[in-house]
Amino acid sequence: MRKLTIKRTKSFIGCAAKMKIYIEDSSASELTINNVPCRKIGEVKNGEEKTFEIGEQAAKVYVIADTMSKEYCNDFYVLPEGQDDVYLTGKNRFSLASGNAFRFDNNNNEEALANRKRGTKKGVVVLVVAIAIGAVVGFLLTSFLLRF
Repeated sequence: MRKLTIKRTKSFIGCAAKMKIYIEDSSASELTINNVPCRKIGEVKNGEEKTFEIGEQAAKVYVIADTMSKEYCNDFYVLPEGQDDVYLTGKNRFSLASGNAFRFDNNNNEEALANRKRGTKKGVVVLVVAIAIGAVVGFLLTSFLLRF
């Protein structure tokens, strides 16, 4: 067993939310993120650092805000196989399109960068739909209320 330490750098963006930490695990899957079976290993608050026990196999570590936005508001870090402890840092970054997602620092993995881009595209669709629904509901409510 080795230790995975994640430090969530203090930031005003997403400060009230706890970020949920998941690790790739096909044998004890609790949640699927981007078609990868994962199990929850913990949560991290704003400005907090936590250590988790993980196996020695290669795996992806995901950080999500909640299960509803897990497909577009996430980031992952690919852990190499080995016995060495791993220390990761990151923070929530401002982006309406990606839901102010947590981003690992120095994560230049091509697959992770492509995931961020894909997530931003999905987030834009969600944002546009939410704005359209809000506008229609607002219009209907004001039209109905103006009649009385």
